[in-house]
Amino acid sequence: MRFGFIGDILRWLLDLIYSIVPNYGVAILIFVLIIRVCIMPLEVKSRRGMKRMQEFQPKIDELNKKYANDKERLNQKMSDLYKKEKISPMSGCLPMLLTFPILFAMFAVMREVANEKTVEMILNIKAALTAGNTEYQPVLEGFLWIKNVFQPDSFMSTVVPAANEQAMMGVTAFGALTQEMIDEAKAFLLTPEYAEWAAAYGNSTVYSAPMLMWTISIPKNFNGWFLLPVLSAVTQFVASQLMNTTNPTPSNSQQNSTQQMMKWFFPLFSLWICATSNAGFALYWVFANIIQVFQQIAINKWISYTDSKKKLIEEAGK
Repeated sequence: MRFGFIGDILRWLLDLIYSIVPNYGVAILIFVLIIRVCIMPLEVKSRRGMKRMQEFQPKIDELNKKYANDKERLNQKMSDLYKKEKISPMSGCLPMLLTFPILFAMFAVMREVANEKTVEMILNIKAALTAGNTEYQPVLEGFLWIKNVFQPDSFMSTVVPAANEQAMMGVTAFGALTQEMIDEAKAFLLTPEYAEWAAAYGNSTVYSAPMLMWTISIPKNFNGWFLLPVLSAVTQFVASQLMNTTNPTPSNSQQNSTQQMMKWFFPLFSLWICATSNAGFALYWVFANIIQVFQQIAINKWISYTDSKKKLIEEAGK
């Protein structure tokens, strides 16, 4: 199910791009570029606000120290300082207010697309096997090293769905999918005909090893190299580090410890969600992080340049 009207807009835009560039990997890259360009003005405003907060952090620390035992007076003094200097403590949250809903909506959209394409592929395989074409090869949506972007980028993931009930877990009737199509696909995955075809295609396990809480199973024909989950964690960490260089350093030890925890939480969360999601969504996450990193570098340089130029003009006018 899509993420409300935001999901409807994102699906429409993604379908439009895909109709022009019929490759989901490239379409997702173009999609991310469009989204990041649209929210760039907010990014610039946010960076300026955070830089202003950094400049006045000593005054904020002084107020925290002076009125540590009088929270009401502290809040009043803080409010007066923000009004006087025309700064907002919420300035750094502006892009986040957009990027997080878009992220969650994109997760829902890519799951919807993956479900539609996967059910369509399963029904095509069924039609081919029913017609006696046991050598049928499905048309896959690949991108770079990934053979099927609607399956996870992992050496533990099969290219086509496994012959079991779990392969269609969570698939619901929505958009182009009907319950009849889903039921037909689920039933076919449990047939000996599909199991035999899938094993010949490369779903058979060539290596299996028990771990602490799960078992690693590597199929003969695996879908990817687990690069996108790793890249998502690395790029998320770099983006978080760049963000912290412009964020004011928390004067409160509890806030500081929370910031340190978040520095590691988001990369690990990125690794987990991209490892368990289809490669299309993982592509979106990695592309978004990479573009965000370059945007942050460019914006920081632009703000430093414009601030220096403004300072020179002010000094020249004195």
